[in-house]
Amino acid sequence: MATKQKDWKAEWEQISAKSRKLAKRANQRMLRLEEAAKKPGMKNILKYAYNEASIYIVNSLGGNPKRPRFKENIKLYDTDSKTESEFYKRNVQIQKARIKEMENFLGAASSTIGESRSGPKTKGIKAIYDQRAGTISVLYTDKYGERYTANDLKRFFDSKKQAKLESVVGSKQMFIVAKIIKKENIKGSRKELAKYVKTHVDTSGMKEGELDMKKSESRAQYLERMRDRLNYTDDKVLNDLITNALKEGINADNIFMK
Repeated sequence: MATKQKDWKAEWEQISAKSRKLAKRANQRMLRLEEAAKKPGMKNILKYAYNEASIYIVNSLGGNPKRPRFKENIKLYDTDSKTESEFYKRNVQIQKARIKEMENFLGAASSTIGESRSGPKTKGIKAIYDQRAGTISVLYTDKYGERYTANDLKRFFDSKKQAKLESVVGSKQMFIVAKIIKKENIKGSRKELAKYVKTHVDTSGMKEGELDMKKSESRAQYLERMRDRLNYTDDKVLNDLITNALKEGINADNIFMK
């Protein structure tokens, strides 16, 4: 008895309907992430599942990098197949590969915001930030009595100075340096900086007027002159890192996004 041949045309009709449905669902989620990323402290949510999906869409589907979307208009592709069966089989394989990518995106925790009216969810971007903030606190800031919340983390990575701070003090120490600068509310203007310094230095042995910022001094020069006397914390190494950050113009007003 001859083996019954698979009906690849019927398979194509089923798989194309599934692909179209998933594409619509995935694109709605892409849009929600884009809208959420416009909110304060949420810019970095596009670095996770959204970014992976965008790379696939642009590189494999020829999508628009400014508005990446999965293809909802499912069509048959010319595959140079010798028979109709081979033609539909190849098109089924194409759609199965796309379906796998869409399912990977939709199944990723970072493809959802992770917030609802009924309360916090255990998955999604919010949960990822919560977990990461907890990990950062344990590794880098707990020993100083400081902790990061998910909101802190979002505001920190969305700040204009985060990358600068990382280049100045390193990827590990930047978390505690940022926290202390914000906690101490160290401002960036000459007047406010000098006021803070005057209350956080060891003045023993200083001559009259030595504590003042000279008109000829830049803020960076003033901080360098006061470096060995500054005591933001009890940790000398950390104090030096904070001074380095302040010298580069990092302060309480720009290290966390408002």
